[in-house]
Amino acid sequence: MDKINISIFLLKDGQIQNFLNKMEEDGLRPISLVESLDGKFFPILPKAGRIPVWVEVVNSLLSRPLDEDMNSRSPAGILQINRNTGINRTFLICFGHAWQRLDDRWLEPDFGLRVALNSIPKENVVEIRAEQFFARRHLSSERAPYASSVDEFGVDFDRDLVAVVEGEPLLCPTFGSILRGGTSLRISLDASLLTLGDILDNCLARFQSLEYTKDWPDVDKIALVRDKDIICRLDDHLKSDIASVEARSKITLFTPTQRRGDSILADSYVYGRLSKSPVISPYLTITGWIDYITRKQIAPSVEAARHTPVHVLDESGAESHSCTVYDCIGYEYSDNRTTYVLSSGIWYEVVSDYVAKINNVVSAISHPDRQLPAWNRIEREGQYNARCVQENGLVNCDAENIHYGGSGSQFEFCDVLDVQSKTLYFAKIAAKSSGMSHLLEQVRRTAHLFFSTDSTYRSKLRNHFDGHHLMADLTWLDSRPKQGDWELCMVSLGRNKDDLPFFAKCGLAKLYKDLIEQGHKVTFIGV
Repeated sequence: MDKINISIFLLKDGQIQNFLNKMEEDGLRPISLVESLDGKFFPILPKAGRIPVWVEVVNSLLSRPLDEDMNSRSPAGILQINRNTGINRTFLICFGHAWQRLDDRWLEPDFGLRVALNSIPKENVVEIRAEQFFARRHLSSERAPYASSVDEFGVDFDRDLVAVVEGEPLLCPTFGSILRGGTSLRISLDASLLTLGDILDNCLARFQSLEYTKDWPDVDKIALVRDKDIICRLDDHLKSDIASVEARSKITLFTPTQRRGDSILADSYVYGRLSKSPVISPYLTITGWIDYITRKQIAPSVEAARHTPVHVLDESGAESHSCTVYDCIGYEYSDNRTTYVLSSGIWYEVVSDYVAKINNVVSAISHPDRQLPAWNRIEREGQYNARCVQENGLVNCDAENIHYGGSGSQFEFCDVLDVQSKTLYFAKIAAKSSGMSHLLEQVRRTAHLFFSTDSTYRSKLRNHFDGHHLMADLTWLDSRPKQGDWELCMVSLGRNKDDLPFFAKCGLAKLYKDLIEQGHKVTFIGV
């Protein structure tokens, strides 16, 4: 029998009316289902789409214009099905591009993931998509050619929030041969859909089960905040920081995670209404949003963030996704007992033992023997580095990039060098986690290249020093250094390591553990 691939979403309690109101607002006329199923189907008829920008570009290269219809048209639809297995819950099953009609606020964000974890053994994983929002706020996706153990994937449960899992649902064979879960659950069923009701009941049972914690004990270090009163209280703290010019430095904007299993192609962004000639921004920034609403005479607030649309454009200038500024906010708050993080419009609670574990690792990082001058909170990084060199007789390597690798790649070796004590200093104004990530990445990259068995980078480094530091002692470049020969010292301008945001601490703890295991000497100082 033929198979059909479907995407299943679960509405939160109390959201069915919001969904129905939206369908009516969009002019979608429902069709009742057969008697065995309680629900409706909303067909979405195709409309004439805009011709992509690339069509005109390609036409300029052709001997004759394209005769074919290059408008994008595709039918879609949403099945709304109500199930009562002791409690009433509503499922939405999307076909085609219909998922774009759904508001993330209506949906249980981890529905598909929980079903997948309760159905897929750890030894039968095909793909894991994780969000590294504690360190550099980016997505990583790793896929195996065949079902493998999760241990063979690069996901780090001490750093990554698992967003999507795909694998063989051996714990629930009725789900078929392969299953993918994020916000939605994607499965392949018989085209007749005769068993759909039973499948949905099974999904709900597995969503409510905690059995997965036995096989996946590391997944729940970060838990969804479901208490509406706590979410309101957290939004109040966010509101205060949005309204404060100084506190806004705690807030970052980034393309939200697409946990539905569909990738977001982000090349540029538009705040507000998508007009014919919109103001396009290459980046998402809190300053860009504040500037936009200021021009509209709107006060910065959580409500303003919830009601400001963000249109994500692909490289052709076509809209690939839309969300709100609130969905793009990265923010954290701690009440000295519990740490909370806001990511992709969802609040998470970080379990206390995980917070303690990270704090213990960070506290164990020692200080360097040499005391560096205090930062005056006015200097830029380059000015501070120059003063360190002048007052301590060090070598200034700041902003000196070493060209190495393909595609014009260039890397900064370190900021300040002390040949006598064999110390490499890396200095950054790490006011927030995104700034801290640049510091961590520079240390990681230097450790990988400088101590490599391949001498190519060190040869490039020697050539650079020959041209820029004529009087410097270069005997340290005569042979490959051993791990531990040089001290890697991170210098945080403005914050001690214990005062860093939790996002930044997670990245710091990960880097420290990795380098220590490799035999490096790692220190940290706040000035």
